[in-house]
Amino acid sequence: MPRAVDPTLYGPPASTLEILLDDPAEHDIPAPERVLAGLTAEQAVTVPPSLPYSVARIVAHMNSNMMFNLGLIRAANPLTYDEELEDWPAVTAADWPRLVAQFLSNLAHLKQLARQQQDLERVLYPAADGQAAWTVGYKLALSVAKHNAYHLGQIIVIRRLLGFWEG
Repeated sequence: MPRAVDPTLYGPPASTLEILLDDPAEHDIPAPERVLAGLTAEQAVTVPPSLPYSVARIVAHMNSNMMFNLGLIRAANPLTYDEELEDWPAVTAADWPRLVAQFLSNLAHLKQLARQQQDLERVLYPAADGQAAWTVGYKLALSVAKHNAYHLGQIIVIRRLLGFWEG
């Protein structure tokens, strides 16, 4: 008799997920802290010609995504999400120091969650309508680590375009 296939999507092991979220050893890309380091508030809110966002706006977007996922994982049920207000929040130069601190704090909380292998295997979204179930670990890998990597790359490009990257 064929063995039943587990329709659940699991993320990587805890140690791998933690490195995907933030790799201080910088194996493939610079660590988020270094990507953001050294930018003044004015530099952070500068929008390069022909691009839609500043570094600060991208960080606010990533931070909003991390806060949503932290709330979702901690509450174990979907939270409301006001896309207009939360997806790409407006940012001013005065917001920059607080935004960076909040981003790094949320990232630290996510890394702490990533260390809890048993919780990573908890089903966050049950299987439905032919779609596999998502575990906490899969959600963190897909919706946070992958999302942040994409946007950190954008930040590096913006910094290079503006002459604010020496990495």
